[in-house]
Amino acid sequence: ESVELIRQAKDFVELGETIDTKNSTAEVIKSGSPVAVGELVVVALTDIKPDDYGAAMAVGVFSLPKLSTDAITAGARVYLKGGKIQLDKTSAVAAGIAWEDAGADTTEVAVKLNV
Repeated sequence: ESVELIRQAKDFVELGETIDTKNSTAEVIKSGSPVAVGELVVVALTDIKPDDYGAAMAVGVFSLPKLSTDAITAGARVYLKGGKIQLDKTSAVAAGIAWEDAGADTTEVAVKLNV
């Protein structure tokens, strides 16, 4: 009901859960891959071919690849660099908040995007 009221607002564009994302690389962006769109981190919902657009999710909690050397605790701010979640923000894009603990010997971590 409240979503319907929002949609009636004259300035409403969309809920902002997904965004069309252009693949500006020479490689296919695989479904489930984290991608930086400016300062926004999104997760591709489909495979996106080079020079093509595809839908990507900008909200939610996703299991994402991480640096295996980082021990990440739930609630920590995490960053995306080189397609992997990490603790170091140098030359990285803020990805969100770790949703679980992930030890230094692991290669994935659940992340709540863009918070």
